[in-house]
Amino acid sequence: MYKIFSILILLFFLNSCNKNFTKLPEKETYDEELLKSIIPIKNVEYWQVDYVYGISPEKIFSNGNTELAKLIPIPEAKTGNGFFSGCQPSYCNYRILYLKNKNWYFVQSIEELREFIGKIDNEKEAFLIARINDYDIDYKSSKGNGFLKTNYGYKLKVNNIIVVQNLKKRLLYLYKRMENYQNSKI
Repeated sequence: MYKIFSILILLFFLNSCNKNFTKLPEKETYDEELLKSIIPIKNVEYWQVDYVYGISPEKIFSNGNTELAKLIPIPEAKTGNGFFSGCQPSYCNYRILYLKNKNWYFVQSIEELREFIGKIDNEKEAFLIARINDYDIDYKSSKGNGFLKTNYGYKLKVNNIIVVQNLKKRLLYLYKRMENYQNSKI
């Protein structure tokens, strides 16, 4: 009896793991596409996503009352910081500007991005929250790319960036040690 019960529980868990996750198409896994799908917090009159390379921001997406946005001058950003930075050895990142109550606000950190997203309204916002928490989408693999809408939100299949980076560092360290060992034998 115990064996039958154990097998039934095991089958239940295995079956629950094989639910039909929907995979995001490759072009929808990029940061720009995910950012464009944000449904911002309440009372935002206009918002835009900027891609900043060096110190030059370039608007890549906007939504809302463009006429109002033209009337109110955009202030200078307090810092050159942004989120999802990269482009080594140079520097690039994203930032969001938005109008609320006729005042401009900047989103330049992952904490501010999390606040700007607010409640998760769609699967791309769920992936952005995962990205904020050091997870990434692997568009080549269904093991690292998938979502399932549930009663309480979204289940995601993503990769942990830190684990992958640490694994790469560890493999590089082992490779260098092995290389040094082989060179000392010569």
